[in-house]
Amino acid sequence: MKIILSNLAATAALATTAVLLVADGGRRCDHDAQEITYEVSENTCGEPGLLRVRTLKADCNLDVEVDERTGLPSTGDTSFDRVVLAEGTWHLAEYDVIFAMNRDGTLEPREDEQPIHLRVNRHCEPTQGDGVLRLTCTARETAPPQQEVHTCEAVLTPR
Repeated sequence: MKIILSNLAATAALATTAVLLVADGGRRCDHDAQEITYEVSENTCGEPGLLRVRTLKADCNLDVEVDERTGLPSTGDTSFDRVVLAEGTWHLAEYDVIFAMNRDGTLEPREDEQPIHLRVNRHCEPTQGDGVLRLTCTARETAPPQQEVHTCEAVLTPR
């Protein structure tokens, strides 16, 4: 009976460890707390405004505050291996949102045209080049083949 209980306890411990590892996802973020506010300009996603991204010490999650008028997603995440917010090691995203789009692919409402409503996933990736941090957002339909339906960009300048 002792052997059965011992094996049962060992199996329970292994199962608990496996569940915790799966839930954790193996992500490790070893960095100091970081916060940066950007001025959003040259914005084809919406209007100029502010974007603030923040992460707590050793936390992989990204807190996002963004002016709604910028048209940028208000959720995001950090990259897994190295987190330096000022270098753009993060992304913004929103899933299963409805886009109202004109037939020519523009998003501005028109009185003379009924928009097409599409369910999309949006992903915005920052890239650094020539000292400029540019955020490129791509919207893809949620339904297969997940066709790209819209792309927009903005320049992010640290405040």
